Amino acid sequence: MASISAVPALNSASDLAARPRDVAFDYLKATVVLMVVAHHSCLAYTTFAHFDPARYLAAQPVVDLARWRFFDYAENFNDVFFMSLMFFISGLFVWPSLRRSRALVFLRGRLLRLGAPFAAGVLLLMPLAYYASWQLTGHDAGYLAYWRQNITTDGWPPGPLWFIWLLLFFDTLAAGFFIAWPRRIGAVPLIWTKREPLLAAAAMFGLCATVYLPALKAFGFHTWGAFLIPPLYLQLSRFGLYLVWFASGAWLGRDDLERGLLAQDCSLARHWRWWVATCFVAYNVLVFLPMGLAAAGALTAFQRGTIGAVLWVVSCVASCFAFLALFRGAVRTRRPWMDSLSRSAYIIYLVHYVYVLWLQRALVGSEVHASLKFLVVFTGATLFSWLTAQGLLAVPWLRRVL
Repeated sequence: MASISAVPALNSASDLAARPRDVAFDYLKATVVLMVVAHHSCLAYTTFAHFDPARYLAAQPVVDLARWRFFDYAENFNDVFFMSLMFFISGLFVWPSLRRSRALVFLRGRLLRLGAPFAAGVLLLMPLAYYASWQLTGHDAGYLAYWRQNITTDGWPPGPLWFIWLLLFFDTLAAGFFIAWPRRIGAVPLIWTKREPLLAAAAMFGLCATVYLPALKAFGFHTWGAFLIPPLYLQLSRFGLYLVWFASGAWLGRDDLERGLLAQDCSLARHWRWWVATCFVAYNVLVFLPMGLAAAGALTAFQRGTIGAVLWVVSCVASCFAFLALFRGAVRTRRPWMDSLSRSAYIIYLVHYVYVLWLQRALVGSEVHASLKFLVVFTGATLFSWLTAQGLLAVPWLRRVL
């Protein structure tokens, strides 16, 4: 890696800046990916993290004795909304791509950009990442024996790459909709969303609550399952939620973004400070109101759970709208380092889990505060992932795919 010139990285950043791209969405995408890296970096240090040698492929593959309760608060803030926002951003550019290239060409491109990295990731990257957890269980078998067991008997987990296959599935649904009803998505006008972001947020709350709350009751909060076969896993209660956000992004992105909710001169962008404040108020109500009701013995457990679920949807919508408002309203200037980070964001998402788990593994047992361990893991994983991205982008054919 040290032999790779820095020139390709600078070229990729300048190329990105020269193309007619929107700086707000580029930087929002990069920021959300960094939040994903931070999310996984702090999981080992939450108070609820638990390591079970019999289930080493759990949500916390590496767990440290150093804990910090603040990470419970921060990790849950991310979990409420950031994957919904990622699906929304991904949906924004689907319909213009379909109109430009038509359905079959679009799907071929999606298979190359999403399907091929997913296949390579679940075969090579994720087993390498989870090997750090396997070592903590005390197994002494070699890597090849572990790799076979990981795929054949341990469920073949995709790790964070579940987002990639599910996005490909949603893209396929969008292509099918385009083939069947190429003009139907434009039937509802966009202009009202430009003037009424509160009404748009209320509409999103209604849609999200309609699909998420029944699924939450049916499947529970933490239940994951395979879609037909491993490694196509997803969180069962959130499938409809993510589809709603993706479809909403596709609907809003079907036309000039300056005509609707995400216009830079619209009410949402102009009042971004208010939306950011609303986001944090909504999240803190979600965290502390059910806690206070439980401490006071008010209501039944079912009633408190219902209130918490509704507040969860409120916080999800408020946070998504707040980040969209912030970046559309306050981010106008390009920075070379952010251009490079934005160009590398997809690759960082693909590879970061390997670095996160092995850095967490290396710090297990060290007498350091959890906050410092998190900083080492997050900084190291981000840096190594970014360097990996620069190396891969230096290869012309990979650059065209990634």
